[in-house]
Amino acid sequence: MERFTALSRGAQLMFVAGVLLLIDTFLPWQDVGDEVGDIAEAFGVDTSFTAWHGFWGVMLGLLTIVLVAWLLIRMLGNEFRLPVSETMVAAGLGLLIFLFALIKVLVDNEFRAAWAWVGLILAALVAIGAWMQVQEAGGVDSLKAEASGMGSGGASSSTPAAPPPAAPPPSESAPPPPAAPLPSESAAPPPAAPAEPAEPAAPTEPAPPAAPAAPAQPAHPGEPSAPPGDAAPPADEPGESRQA
Repeated sequence: MERFTALSRGAQLMFVAGVLLLIDTFLPWQDVGDEVGDIAEAFGVDTSFTAWHGFWGVMLGLLTIVLVAWLLIRMLGNEFRLPVSETMVAAGLGLLIFLFALIKVLVDNEFRAAWAWVGLILAALVAIGAWMQVQEAGGVDSLKAEASGMGSGGASSSTPAAPPPAAPPPSESAPPPPAAPLPSESAAPPPAAPAEPAEPAAPTEPAPPAAPAAPAQPAHPGEPSAPPGDAAPPADEPGESRQA
């Protein structure tokens, strides 16, 4: 009961009316009548039809099941994300259920039973509950804003993304010199500069040849020649010999 009261007033009205409408769809919405019905039943022909007879009745029953299941999930607290808000879901289900119930009653205009009118009233209560939820969420303007947001979001997703800008052409100027690498302790020491080749030694000049020795002067007659290797004594000048 606490989970039921946790729902809004509009959701509570939709749940109660939806459960009663689901039960009503299994009751006869068309009945041929007593006299004709007795004759038809005698031949084994069914003279009454529920709301599940025909396309509009089947759609009405399926939408009612979806409505009741959705509200039960909300009551149990197991919410699941939908691309639209809960207000939009309630408004859509309430409007569709009422439209299909109205079409079903108008199409089955022959032998219409009282349960068909009961079903139409319950469908109207479902629509009223949906309207109450819309008013609690901010009115019709909130639905319009959500619908416009969905439209703009779909248009933006379908628009192809602009291609990335082309890279600028390379400039003709010379590229900047590479930055010097930062010194690091683990870096290897730079290689030593190669030693300059030694200049070849200048050629030595040959020593000049030794001057030839002067020939020995011949000795005076009467004086023994000096032995070779001994220097000859100097000769006396003629004046000195005469004084002697």
